Amino acid sequence: MRDYCAWARWWWWCVLVLWALNTAAADVEIKLDSISAEGEVYSNVVVFSKSPTHISISYAGGMASLKAKSLDKATQRKLGYLAPEEPKTSLPPIVGAATDPRLRELQERYQRNVEEFIQQLDKKTLYQILTLLGILYLFFCYCCWQICRKTSNRAGLLVWIPGFQMVPLLRAAGMSPWLFLTLFIPVVSPIVMIVWCFRICRVRQKSALVAIFLLLPVTSVLAFLYLALSGYGPEEEGEREGGGKIKLGFQST
Repeated sequence: MRDYCAWARWWWWCVLVLWALNTAAADVEIKLDSISAEGEVYSNVVVFSKSPTHISISYAGGMASLKAKSLDKATQRKLGYLAPEEPKTSLPPIVGAATDPRLRELQERYQRNVEEFIQQLDKKTLYQILTLLGILYLFFCYCCWQICRKTSNRAGLLVWIPGFQMVPLLRAAGMSPWLFLTLFIPVVSPIVMIVWCFRICRVRQKSALVAIFLLLPVTSVLAFLYLALSGYGPEEEGEREGGGKIKLGFQST
């Protein structure tokens, strides 16, 4: 009876060892359609053993042991001997964008083109361009002044100072002039501008469609000109004919 128990324990130990070996072999086995090593191609390959320097395979013609460094690059990557290849991209990485030679070349080419264009301009043409830009800027300031005037708000000198036109325009829309400081915050400034577009259209007695056109880059210029140069709304006309001040849309009765 004692011999039988010893034999049973030995038999179970063999079963456990065989099961562990089969599990390990199943984990190691890698099936490949074909690989090449040292100029020879092996098809229907099963890798059943792998070490840091060699692999053991079975293939259509039998079994073989191959050096890992003799395998082709694709097979070495599949078996983990080489790191996976990074995906190629036509754009330079953001980290190295400042030192990328292609970007430097484009920047230098653009700078050369601008310098050549400026050198080709004579003083008369340059003065004409500067005069045209000055007229356009004054016309923009005049439009801002008209928006303030048509909302019964004093524009003041800020409407003519570059970069400060939004202070009287915010006041014209019934918003705090201190919101001008939030225009320098990237996340907040778009929200302030959206609110301003709808508020100024409400004060000017214009439809919400004009506010939407103000937000669209393609139609923003035309919508701004319409807001500045168009006549008064029906309620504004009635109040002007009565001789009183225009009541802003945000003011309480």
